[in-house]
Amino acid sequence: MKHRLMAAAGLAAVLLGAAACGNGSGSTGSTGKIDTRGDKSATGTLTVWLQVDAQSSWPNAVKAATTSFHKKFPKVKVKVSYQAWNDHLTKLDAALTGTHVPDVVEMGDTETTSYLANGAFRDLTDSKNLFADSANWNSGLAASCTYEGKVYCVPYYSGSRIVFYRKDMFAKAGISAPPKTLAELMTDGGKLNKKYGSDPKFSAFYMPGKFWYSAMSFVQDAGGTIATKKGDKWVGGLDSPAAIKGLTQWKALSDQLSKASKTNDEAHPQQYTVMAQGHVAMMYGLGWEGGSVSADGNGGNPKLKDSIGSFAMPSGSGKQAMQSFAGGSDLAITAKSQHPDWAAAWTAAMTSQSNETLLMKAGNVPNTTTLLEQAKSDPTLSAAASSATDSWMVPIATGWPKVEKSNILQNGLSAIATGSQSVADACKQMNQQVEQALNAS
Repeated sequence: MKHRLMAAAGLAAVLLGAAACGNGSGSTGSTGKIDTRGDKSATGTLTVWLQVDAQSSWPNAVKAATTSFHKKFPKVKVKVSYQAWNDHLTKLDAALTGTHVPDVVEMGDTETTSYLANGAFRDLTDSKNLFADSANWNSGLAASCTYEGKVYCVPYYSGSRIVFYRKDMFAKAGISAPPKTLAELMTDGGKLNKKYGSDPKFSAFYMPGKFWYSAMSFVQDAGGTIATKKGDKWVGGLDSPAAIKGLTQWKALSDQLSKASKTNDEAHPQQYTVMAQGHVAMMYGLGWEGGSVSADGNGGNPKLKDSIGSFAMPSGSGKQAMQSFAGGSDLAITAKSQHPDWAAAWTAAMTSQSNETLLMKAGNVPNTTTLLEQAKSDPTLSAAASSATDSWMVPIATGWPKVEKSNILQNGLSAIATGSQSVADACKQMNQQVEQALNAS
């Protein structure tokens, strides 16, 4: 799953007038009761916007969802339109202010907050039971669908970051198995440095200084958080002892095991290309990054096809695995949809347990902890599943885009990595800036 940007802070105004329902839709407005039992006589078109990932990587799941939907609404045409990540929000903003509004839209889980706050999506709180195993939704994804206690979308799928490593390098360094604790990882990194340290570019563990997804995972693992809402205010948590502990551990890994730039992030250069060049023994990345290391083209190295293994990032706090950022997608029904019953029925089919199993086979993390537990027994999925049992999410705040756009975390982490600021001082500064951004009117 590719890196995604936050939704634009300046969300176009959303018209909330209740739209009349089309043939067979049954309910009206944006909060009425949804009925997904089906209507054999209903006719019309259901418009679904999905990202191109579904078209290229799991078209079988899309087909299965539509087939299931047609058992309830056989005469309704399903029009799936595939969108690109770089411009889908611009197109959505335009559609929401017009008359041709999609019924179902896929959103990156860091893109939802402004739309939830502005009423762009239908309130599904009273219809949550229509969606499979909703009581056990992935916590990070569920958080991205919730605003002020109400549910406005359905978790679709997630990805989790895990450690990809060179099995051949481990063996030559005398390491017989992946580490189970952070302390073991640091020890193994020392062995790798001893074996391959003559290479001035070698990183036992590649960790760029602005890689905030990794650093914040250390914060969460230590019991910290970026910020928490208390009453009407967001209170930062990056100056807490737990956050400082986590970032101290992160800095130790960076200092001792990484030769990556302290002023770049994981995408500049793409970290998988550095690993493909033979200078990296471990990296913390998404599934597509691990596969890209040995890909033929785009900076990959096919000669490493049999040399790349994976394991869950070990916890530094005695947990089974460090939990990853819940980078994934949700499915929302637009508030102006004229066919909310159809939209809910198709969304329920797309996120059914059978469909989520298809998504797992395509390399995704499923939307429920029930399926995650099953995935842990699959050697090809166990690392990702273990890292997503209690995945974390950024603050669900309308001010979050300001945090990302101003590079508050990236700049603070780079200061820690370069040593220009102490961990405590950088944490204090990041905390003040995060609070200011989240609470800005």
